[in-house]
Amino acid sequence: MWEQSQIKRTLSAPANLARVQALIREAPELHRTALADQICTTWGFFDARGRPQRAGCLKALRALERAGRITLPPACSSPGRGGQGRRLGVAVPAPQGVGREVTELEGLALVRVDTAEHRALWNELMAREHPRGMGPLVGAQLRYLVGSAQGWLGALGFAASALQLAARDAWIGWDPALRERHRHRVVGLNRFLLRPGVSCRNLASWTLGRALRRLGADFEACHGYRPWLVETFIEPPHTGVSLRASNWRFVGETGGRGRQDRGHAAAETRKAIYLYELEPDWRARLGWVRHRHGATHRWNPPRVWMRSSGLNTSSGVRPWGTSD
Repeated sequence: MWEQSQIKRTLSAPANLARVQALIREAPELHRTALADQICTTWGFFDARGRPQRAGCLKALRALERAGRITLPPACSSPGRGGQGRRLGVAVPAPQGVGREVTELEGLALVRVDTAEHRALWNELMAREHPRGMGPLVGAQLRYLVGSAQGWLGALGFAASALQLAARDAWIGWDPALRERHRHRVVGLNRFLLRPGVSCRNLASWTLGRALRRLGADFEACHGYRPWLVETFIEPPHTGVSLRASNWRFVGETGGRGRQDRGHAAAETRKAIYLYELEPDWRARLGWVRHRHGATHRWNPPRVWMRSSGLNTSSGVRPWGTSD
């Protein structure tokens, strides 16, 4: 089983950091990408398909530079301005003739984004119509468009899961070391958009169901491994009753902090956390049912209760502004 490389932790070790500093000093002609490629080769930072983990290595190197531990060569271009940020430049035409029922849609299809044209279309839809914009998303990613003969109806995107979530981590039951080894097996449903004005019964359920059925195979084709769990967040006043009806599990709430808020400085709205099990035997794959110190370890799921936070459990779910 491929385990996610802990690049920053590896490079932060004193002996390894000294080697990185020596490499920068002895080969000043290397630009950052070439430096990252060489480091990947030296330390064996490759993904499940044998490709160098260049993006993760560059991110770790920039973090080490911010911490004052290394000095990188000048950047050739600003991060985040590459293909991921390209847009159409004009609004995507609104769909026409959308009926009230999903069965009335013609040519309904979930389209995986794997061309520059589709990526620009996805970016334009999210930038203009999603409350959180187009990103950037982080980690291993998959994007989809929802198309039909009536026009483009929506889009959704999967990316890396949250670094830490107390409620999620307690429900899974892993310790920090096991979480770092297997967190890539949890992916986040980070964007879900049904376009404003599209009010089609069961379209959200159709979209989520179709995406989750495809996600394992598509993720493996793109990234070389299959995820086990999917996480997503519901922000009040939206609720998760439709998710629970579709076998998503409510496991608790976020702590109201962002992904990179290590100093408890930023404040965000507390959100309900939902998990979907892609692989029924994920606990066995994680290694929970096994002998430890001569005794069999049994996993007992913690009981999770809804907080009195204003979440209404009797109405439909609208993840980030979608409708069902």
